[in-house]
Amino acid sequence: MTQLGENIKKFRISSNLKQEELAQKLGKSKNVISNWERGDNKPDADMIEKMCKIFQIEPNQIYGWDTAPETIAAHFSGEEFTPEELDEIRQYAAFIKNRKK
Repeated sequence: MTQLGENIKKFRISSNLKQEELAQKLGKSKNVISNWERGDNKPDADMIEKMCKIFQIEPNQIYGWDTAPETIAAHFSGEEFTPEELDEIRQYAAFIKNRKK
């Protein structure tokens, strides 16, 4: 099981959802959710975004990243970001990292 798979399972369970229920909310089959949780496959960025909304978490949480949005934004010298802009940066970073896998 991968960290992403473990986290999907952890947040699904903490949200009191069965695999079938999460699958229905995402328009996927139970087998897809099972494959993600085992680490056989990985969800794409759109599915990560949908799960984060369902679980009411940030993308860095589902990936198990310790990086806070403020740390990511700090790499953009002297810029100040709104919470919405920080969220966009976080989502884009998640998308890029997921695409590499």
